[in-house]
Amino acid sequence: MRKFLLFIFVLVAADCVAQEKGEAADTVDVSEIMERPSIPQYDLKEMDWVDICENPKYAIVSRDGLKGIYDMELHKNITRIEYKELVFSRQTLTEDSAYISSFYFKRGIKLGLLSVFEKTNSVMSVYGDDSNEVYSLEECTTIDKKMSKKTEKMLKAFIKEHQVDNAQIVIQNARTGHLKTWIAVDADMEKENAGKLITHSCAGSLVKPFLVAMAMEKYNLSLDSVYNGMSYMEGIKRADADVMLHAFSRGFGKEYAERVWRQMSSTAVPVTGPLLEVIFYTSLVNDGAMMTPTTKGDSIEVENDTFCPTTIYNLAEVLRVNRTESPQLAWLTDATSWYGYAASEDIKEGGADSVKGKQIQFAGVFPADAPRYTICVVADKLSTDATAALLKEIVNPLAEWLLKQK
Repeated sequence: MRKFLLFIFVLVAADCVAQEKGEAADTVDVSEIMERPSIPQYDLKEMDWVDICENPKYAIVSRDGLKGIYDMELHKNITRIEYKELVFSRQTLTEDSAYISSFYFKRGIKLGLLSVFEKTNSVMSVYGDDSNEVYSLEECTTIDKKMSKKTEKMLKAFIKEHQVDNAQIVIQNARTGHLKTWIAVDADMEKENAGKLITHSCAGSLVKPFLVAMAMEKYNLSLDSVYNGMSYMEGIKRADADVMLHAFSRGFGKEYAERVWRQMSSTAVPVTGPLLEVIFYTSLVNDGAMMTPTTKGDSIEVENDTFCPTTIYNLAEVLRVNRTESPQLAWLTDATSWYGYAASEDIKEGGADSVKGKQIQFAGVFPADAPRYTICVVADKLSTDATAALLKEIVNPLAEWLLKQK
């Protein structure tokens, strides 16, 4: 269970210190050298928390899971609140007696150093891709080229037909843990991150049943326990957020559970990705072992004691697909049996309350009785009424095609 608990700990760490990578930066953002008057301004009372730096002129502030720099003397935001991680590094005095404060930052998949010229609050950043976020499959020898070609073709057609903004698919061998394919397609291939395979690229919706099962084991709750007239078994199968959060809170405490739940639901600050999620579902048919492809040759890292037998039993019970008991999966092909789960999360405009679309997700292992493959599909659609059922256009034909492969 060590790896999984570490994963959860990282989610709730308030001040994760970005480490200097010692790599050459690929970009200098000269547009930030001059102060930008369009930076949104917020009162400190509107922040989730405020952390005054060693240089008390500045504070790191957090709002809706993202961070920015605030000038405590001028009472103003000097950067947008857009950083996933932000850590004060040092204050230096230049030869011409000017003070510069430096911060390590992480924004999206970028990692770098941000420098603030204190006299004018002018900002300049130097950054490059975070090697811990961006995957390369160049050295992975288990990728199936035929499967990848088929998957990419299906994804591109899906994006075009349904006006989906972007989508990813990961397929893993459910018994060996080998990575068979990982494809990311973006509707606008000119975007900076288009086609990159990113570790943290989606909300943790598909991991929620695992959190609930762990909490139930910790608190010795049974699947038949009832909350608001619904058993935990029924609540998880129906993806009822209130019932699931209640069970999670019973095991880990209300404050902790609600904080993690918000982070797992956030599309603005992604905490997982399709590779991470497919690994969780593969563990269902491997006695709880987490099998992580290193993408180097055919090597696999195995963590055997991730989940205890009771937790795996409960997960297998609630994630065994029954199209009547799990109506949100009624669209899933009956050409095979499944362990699976589907979810959707709101995509919000800049962390505001206005919803501009949905992130839809599905993960499943099939056939449930003789597992061959684990699939995870994630897609963003700028439509507020999008549901995971749309993924049937990808999942069903892909699963049926895979079943025919030797």
